[in-house]
Amino acid sequence: MTAKHLFDPLDQDTIDAPGPAYAQLAAQCPFHRVRTKQHDFWVTSDYDEIKNKILAGAPEWSFRFGNAAKDSISDVGFKTDPPFHMLFRMAIQRGFAAPALKRYEAIAENITRELIDAMEASSARAGDFCALFALPLPARMMCIMLGAPEADYLNYKRWSDTLQYLIFHDPEPGSYETVLNEIYPHFTQLIETRREKLKAAGIDAPDESHLGDVIPDDFMSRALVGTVEGRPLSHDEALNICLAFLTGGQETTTNLIGNCLWRLLKDRALWARLIAEPELIDIAVEESLRLDPPVLAHFRTSLCPVSMHGQNLPEHAKLMFNIAGANRSPEIFDEPDDFNLDRPLNEARKHLSFGSGIHLCMGAPVARIEARIALKHLTTRLPDLRLEGDGERVGTWMYWGRASLPVAW
Repeated sequence: MTAKHLFDPLDQDTIDAPGPAYAQLAAQCPFHRVRTKQHDFWVTSDYDEIKNKILAGAPEWSFRFGNAAKDSISDVGFKTDPPFHMLFRMAIQRGFAAPALKRYEAIAENITRELIDAMEASSARAGDFCALFALPLPARMMCIMLGAPEADYLNYKRWSDTLQYLIFHDPEPGSYETVLNEIYPHFTQLIETRREKLKAAGIDAPDESHLGDVIPDDFMSRALVGTVEGRPLSHDEALNICLAFLTGGQETTTNLIGNCLWRLLKDRALWARLIAEPELIDIAVEESLRLDPPVLAHFRTSLCPVSMHGQNLPEHAKLMFNIAGANRSPEIFDEPDDFNLDRPLNEARKHLSFGSGIHLCMGAPVARIEARIALKHLTTRLPDLRLEGDGERVGTWMYWGRASLPVAW
């Protein structure tokens, strides 16, 4: 550990340009302690350690205390440790099977066409790309997949932004409970509507055969037909699925689409090449995920004293694993600081932006589908799309993306 290296995730220079700052931390001090007025946690930037130990489910590191520098304790649903964590994932995994992905792809195509139709019809020929496209596509997709009212997507985005801000920026334990008191009753009502339909049909033990028939085929319904350890999911577990979709199902994909477009339009040669060579869309998406991860880092909490890199960490130590830094590891990626459309796809996909192993993001295939479809239609229908400024970054330091991105076409 190099005591001389200074790293504060809330430093304005770091917030403005996190990629270089997190990469510098990884290069100069791959294991580091952050001690500020607001934080006290350790950081590992070791790619192999993050992928093959922490994300592989090392038993000393727990997810139950939340994915933040402060505790948000909830031993429910996805916020659990192995082996239950894997069993819970399996309860809804079929919702991401190939037939479902084909259906989501068609939905994403329709929403994308609608959004670009509106942009083309605009007399101003300019606007905020995030508000016009990068936000509504993932947010509306999230609503459809979860089974929430699509018309309420802006309110869901507000809830997600507020929740993430309180978790990462408010040091008071439980400060996020206020917004949860809005979120949980709303989703409880939607879940109970499905329960009433099952009850009216005389179904006491619902299963997947009732999806799309008695109740809609969406993830809220899957929470009612799924089982774990031979029992139905509890109401709290169903709410945990709703919360996971609310935050993970839109925020990261909005950032991915905005980040990717920002990179491509900042260098018109990249944009022109993508228009001429649409087969490069896949590598553009993966390079964006690698160089500009929508989530810069994640946290775990130690369940016992841990020795790492010559340091002795106590029980209940907070460990941040530096995704942004690991994604620029020169041992893994050639010319890691470059957005390179010629990078081999199998190399680019080694990024850790969607996690790995038992903690691989279940929604990653859908996020990739949305980003690919977005670039396909934007490059063909709006080839003159151009930046009118860099806009504003999102407000949460652990996330990286644009809250606004002015463009013209």
